[in-house]
Amino acid sequence: MLGTGTARAGTPDERPVAQLSGIAGYQLTSTVYTAGGTISVNGAPTYGAWLALALHPEVDFEFLWTISSTQARFVSSTPAAPSAFPSSLSVNYFQFGVTKSVRSGMIESFGEATAGLVLLSPDPVRLTSGDALAVTSTVQFAFTLAAGLRIRFIEPLAVVLEARLLVPVYFGGGGFFAGGGGAVLVVSAGIPCVQGAFSGGLVLSF
Repeated sequence: MLGTGTARAGTPDERPVAQLSGIAGYQLTSTVYTAGGTISVNGAPTYGAWLALALHPEVDFEFLWTISSTQARFVSSTPAAPSAFPSSLSVNYFQFGVTKSVRSGMIESFGEATAGLVLLSPDPVRLTSGDALAVTSTVQFAFTLAAGLRIRFIEPLAVVLEARLLVPVYFGGGGFFAGGGGAVLVVSAGIPCVQGAFSGGLVLSF
């Protein structure tokens, strides 16, 4: 994400003042364990954008947004209780953080840590019994860790390849989805699931 040195804009060793990127990839989610069973979330495409502002040689401050529209399904752990049909789930991350990068020629490696919020927006959960659970969107704290490469073929454009770990955090037990979802969707305080995204995109430096 960063070039080193103090060369003029447009040179290979330029230190960008700001960088803007659009990314696309694929996101996976671990199983969510609740009081009444498990929630499985399908792998799905993910899209996003970030804006980075230079703080110091090789260090940027970054604003990050990603979205993944997928499907989730609740499977009851009790034979007498109904499971649910797959329903749509939108996952949005809104993050800010710091990126450290090292450039060697046209290749730039980077590591990144961010913190912020995750917005989970589910459709109504339809049970196999014919009933529905009333669920609403919920906002939780989340953090991400990422590493990757930027390949600068032509200044000021670069190709970025990255792997990112996305982690929602619940500071208190409660419904995985907010609202009157009932006791079956309650999760304990802590980390209910871990998501992994593999993405690529373009970076424009200013």
